Amino acid sequence: MSTDELRAAMTAVLLQQLDRKETQDTAAAPGRSWARNGGTSLEAYAAVMRIEQELGVVVPVARLLGPHAMDDVLASVLAAPAAPVLQETGTDGRAVPATASQRRHWRHAQGEGSAAFLNMGHAIRCARDFDADRAESAFRALVARHESLRSVYLLDEEERLMLREVPDWPGRVVFESHGAAGSPEEATAAIRAAVGRPFSLGQEPPVRGGCVPLPDGGGVVYFAIHHIAADGWSTDLLAGEFLELYTAPQASLPDATPFSTYALTVDSRARRGDYADDIAYWRKKFERVSPDFTIARREARAGGQRAGSLRLGWDGPGEAEAVRAAARELGVTTYSLLLSALLASAHVLSGEDDVVVMSGVANRNSARVRDTVGLFTNQIFFLGDFRRTGGPAAAYVQDVHADVVESLGRSELPVEVVLDELDAYAKARTLAPYANILFQAADAPIDPPAIRDGSWTAHSLGTGSIKRHCNIHLVDTPDTLALDLDFSLALVGEGDARRLLTAVRAGVARLTESDGAAATVGDLVERVREAAGERAPELRVFTVDYPGARSEPALADFVRERFPACLVVELPVPRSLDGDEFRQALEASREAIGRVDGPGLVLSYCSASAWARYLTAEVAGAAGGKLRLLAVNGNTVTRADWVQEWAELVHRFAPDAEPALPADAPGEAAATPEELWGAADRTLAAMGECLEDAYRTRFGDPLGRVARETMEVQLAWLAYLGGCTVLGALAGGSQEGSFAFPGDLQDGAEELVARLRPELVLPGASAGEDGRAG
Repeated sequence: MSTDELRAAMTAVLLQQLDRKETQDTAAAPGRSWARNGGTSLEAYAAVMRIEQELGVVVPVARLLGPHAMDDVLASVLAAPAAPVLQETGTDGRAVPATASQRRHWRHAQGEGSAAFLNMGHAIRCARDFDADRAESAFRALVARHESLRSVYLLDEEERLMLREVPDWPGRVVFESHGAAGSPEEATAAIRAAVGRPFSLGQEPPVRGGCVPLPDGGGVVYFAIHHIAADGWSTDLLAGEFLELYTAPQASLPDATPFSTYALTVDSRARRGDYADDIAYWRKKFERVSPDFTIARREARAGGQRAGSLRLGWDGPGEAEAVRAAARELGVTTYSLLLSALLASAHVLSGEDDVVVMSGVANRNSARVRDTVGLFTNQIFFLGDFRRTGGPAAAYVQDVHADVVESLGRSELPVEVVLDELDAYAKARTLAPYANILFQAADAPIDPPAIRDGSWTAHSLGTGSIKRHCNIHLVDTPDTLALDLDFSLALVGEGDARRLLTAVRAGVARLTESDGAAATVGDLVERVREAAGERAPELRVFTVDYPGARSEPALADFVRERFPACLVVELPVPRSLDGDEFRQALEASREAIGRVDGPGLVLSYCSASAWARYLTAEVAGAAGGKLRLLAVNGNTVTRADWVQEWAELVHRFAPDAEPALPADAPGEAAATPEELWGAADRTLAAMGECLEDAYRTRFGDPLGRVARETMEVQLAWLAYLGGCTVLGALAGGSQEGSFAFPGDLQDGAEELVARLRPELVLPGASAGEDGRAG
């Protein structure tokens, strides 16, 4: 095929993808950019995949989404073909390095309770004549097809995470045939229990399945897959392939590219330094934003594991077309236009000038991995700078679109490489570093023949885990333009979620008005601010809780559940004797408390009460005298307490040891803060040496990885207690404003609620049963 013929064929694919965009006034034209033709990012992905599969030409999706005419994009691609996305390589059965994203999931998997968000469940329901044996055969065929489902995850001698294929796992993988359920709801309960069981990634396949027969002759089939081995695209892919194999057991599906091909490509490119520019790009972006940025001013309203959902739709006559027309006129996608309003809304709600929104991308930049099960998903981050708002809104929207395009072009590198370098997961106080707004285009659901004819249907498992982001999905179809918002009440709260969508609608309206392009960014922000409204003064409860896992609920969640009218703010607690951490915690707390525009209460628990007493005295001025302190089961950690805790740890591993401490360990005698911190630091060093000797007595020398990690956890706890000892000496032993009950928060729940109810009322109001002003 000649170059001209190839270009004509590529153009035909693009125009066919844009057919649905045509109206009497706006027919798609190669002389306009993809966005000016009304194309979306999902449609762009579909088009470039078709071009690669049918014509063998790789068109980078970021280039197609850019500002250039489609004709010019195709000409540049044909003049300088893009490098292949994947290298042709085989593993020959050897282990290959895991990706950075997989390494992060591995670290999460080593902690307790990780299955709640690392296990992905997917279920589909057969309407009639369900055959459990055929379902099991189809499931095992899936495992045999996809390398990532039969890979074990192990640490090598250098403690690098590796993945290696285990050939016989298709026959050994668990497919559980449950007893018949009395109803679909009963089946769901059994499935969720199976999905919630953790995987032993070094010993078993990262997938399991099963089926539950139903009394009407149908049944439900489910898969549970650890996120280290798959992503959302993969689960849809597996469901579609399962239905093909179930309905036609002799079907021959084309071979899937092994996931190790992708992993090896990324690893070799990283070793060559191919990603150096991408790493510098992301590092520079993250320098502008705090790792704990959140739209809720680092505060949350409700708690527990509850989630909420809201929809913002452009349903009125001509509303959706007005938004799309404004985007075409500006040369951006509808996604970028709505993102511009979202960034302005995040600015208003957070009070920050630099704001960030994250997006999840499929990251399947080659048609060769379109049908591969694996963890390809990546996150990209978009920034908004609202320090200067005098420029034109049109230029601002186009800059946002350019940021989207460049970020997409740099999405192959797992962003965890940079986040790990910045130690972001440890530093962030929010559950997602740098952004808790996830904004992405919603993928179309799978639609194989068995779904279309009604013989199988999707079966919802619901959710039992807290969401880690405020998830916003753009639904942009010929019939619908909407934003679906799924959010954690603990992260955002329904009040802030509604304010966010109200603000976004106002921002989009300003950009689509007749003079929207001529408006300034300041005009846009002001319209958003008016729509969001200012919060009325509220009673704020600042919780100070001790660190560490325990069976009782966290103090903040306890208050949120029982007093939903209060705004609960979790203050950081120093967990070590590091002076920088102490100063950062003090400054962050002073900043949060300084925002109080009404009464506030510092509520502390157990050993954290020493920090609360010290903190309240230090920041009293910032609160203008409106701050009270209540210590729940507060106790002052003395030197004797600290030493006893350490001695018990030592004797657990070396019962005959006679550990000794420096004579100048901090005590109750008056001393300067510098003397106290210095003595505590020397004491902790001596504690660490003794504890390490005890470990060596028990486990031998050198210590293994698990022993070292366990010891580090115990030393971190001793460091926290050492800080409590110093703070107790600095703050004094006063128990003023304290309340105690036997047992933990579970045991004393009723007593504590009764004690708090009169405290958590705005002046001039009475307290209702749930703590709301009545």
